[in-house]
Amino acid sequence: MSTPEDPSTSTDVPSPASPTTPPPLTFDEAERILWADAGPSYEAVYAGLCARTVPDLLDAVAATTGTTLLDVGTGTGNTARAAVARGAQVTAIDAEPTMLDLARSKVPEADFQLAIVPDLPFEPGTFDAVVGNFVLNHFGRPREALAALLAVTKPEGRVALTLWPGERSAGRAVFPRAMEATPGWVHWDLPKLPEADDYPRTEEGLAELFREAGLENVSTTVIDWEHHTTADEWWISVGSGVAGSGRAYLMQEPEVRAAFHQNYLRVAAEMSDEDGTMRLPYRALLAVGTVKS
Repeated sequence: MSTPEDPSTSTDVPSPASPTTPPPLTFDEAERILWADAGPSYEAVYAGLCARTVPDLLDAVAATTGTTLLDVGTGTGNTARAAVARGAQVTAIDAEPTMLDLARSKVPEADFQLAIVPDLPFEPGTFDAVVGNFVLNHFGRPREALAALLAVTKPEGRVALTLWPGERSAGRAVFPRAMEATPGWVHWDLPKLPEADDYPRTEEGLAELFREAGLENVSTTVIDWEHHTTADEWWISVGSGVAGSGRAYLMQEPEVRAAFHQNYLRVAAEMSDEDGTMRLPYRALLAVGTVKS
């Protein structure tokens, strides 16, 4: 579960102005705020976009009939549904209740649980495979998170994750372009990851993160595709306050919001066909590795 527009780290972290000012939010705390009650809006916009990488993710762990599989950060359940269709025995977790409500309604065959990584409610070596579709972006402690995922995977089992790379594709730049063109726009950024927890959002950076975690036979893949939508549909996420771009939009003064919307429509028109189809190029990284026997 992830929006592609929001950066993995920020540039500015507010500091307390006085002893009575609450301390800055941690990355994980900010993530909980960003995604609170976002299930329906996420399903309307980003779920279809993120579903593109699901077949590659399940192929990477060889999910098939009888595979015991953990879907981490299931969102509204598209990965879980695809894994069930392959015959896998699926357990799926997410930290956001409205996401899980939608996922349960779509995939009654899977076992959905509310859980936050790295505090997983499973015994060591429970699953043949662990997958997470764009969930790695949401971990404030990615190395601890990976260690927890490895712990619940059986020896010689596979762990596979997708990630939005650090370099934005044209599809991911739509809202940032509109922000940059809007006078008076007040930026809202996620807190930075601690330096010791950060890593390059590149093929090699992702592969090295997997190797550091102790995974073997690590490989990475670049996935490119074009997502088709409309300007009205793509606006739902921001207009509903979903994730970083949407939360920032709701913070703005009314006249700034109006100007931003007009700038968005201009950018959207540049990327749309005459029939109104927006064509958004996207790129994702996928890494897979094997747990030591």
